Amino acid sequence: MEIWGDYHTHTIHSRKKWCPKKHAKGTLEDNVKMAAELGLKEIAITDHGFNHKVFGTYRSKMPMLKEETKRLSEKYGINVLLGVEANFLSVDGTIDVVESDMEHLDIVLCGFHEIVKAKSIKDKFKLWYFNFLFSFFGCAKKRIKINTQTVINAVEKNNIDVLTHLNAKMKVDPVEIAKVCAKKGTLIELNTRHFKLSDEQLKEMANLGAKFIVDSDAHSPKRIADFELAMEAIKRTGIENSVANLNGLPNFINYKRKG
Repeated sequence: MEIWGDYHTHTIHSRKKWCPKKHAKGTLEDNVKMAAELGLKEIAITDHGFNHKVFGTYRSKMPMLKEETKRLSEKYGINVLLGVEANFLSVDGTIDVVESDMEHLDIVLCGFHEIVKAKSIKDKFKLWYFNFLFSFFGCAKKRIKINTQTVINAVEKNNIDVLTHLNAKMKVDPVEIAKVCAKKGTLIELNTRHFKLSDEQLKEMANLGAKFIVDSDAHSPKRIADFELAMEAIKRTGIENSVANLNGLPNFINYKRKG
């Protein structure tokens, strides 16, 4: 079994200008070069979404980054996609990617992150403050239901290619989310940096027709193609046929492959 592409990687652009701390260490070229050396057929550069207050990238950089991905594709002989790891901005499913952004983006990932500029004060409390508190005191069924509906609303409302690290800092019902993803064509990430899905959940999600994608969530070039944790889970659960980038290239909602 072989994973053909890594579609969740960060670069030095996952960082606001004023932030003194580097959130990710490699340049675009560092990531692409490493992917090529490791024999991957594709890699996506997916820095944090625009509304992240500390580690978000900038819309103004997208045209330049798109041109850079084209140059690096030719230089290293590997297909390089430009994406973004968007953020949930509200319980109603708003994310920080709008239609005009797709002029430069190939794919859209989306996951829960803290320190994000929310759609409203009410959403800020519902999504971040309450989940922060529940991370210490346990998560009530009502909170899980709200979180789950937030993700479902986002999938239904937007063309999200990949949901990243489900259950990381925001507890959800992944099986309910899988039902919607199976209909929409949104892939569910098996994240080898934040792996929060049980074997039983993986099997049930696959039986519902949901498709998975294995990603490293690399924040440095040395972690590109670090798939070990996810591969172990795939072998244990026997969900090989449900993994989109295993022995093949995945189909995305937004990215149309030539031919």
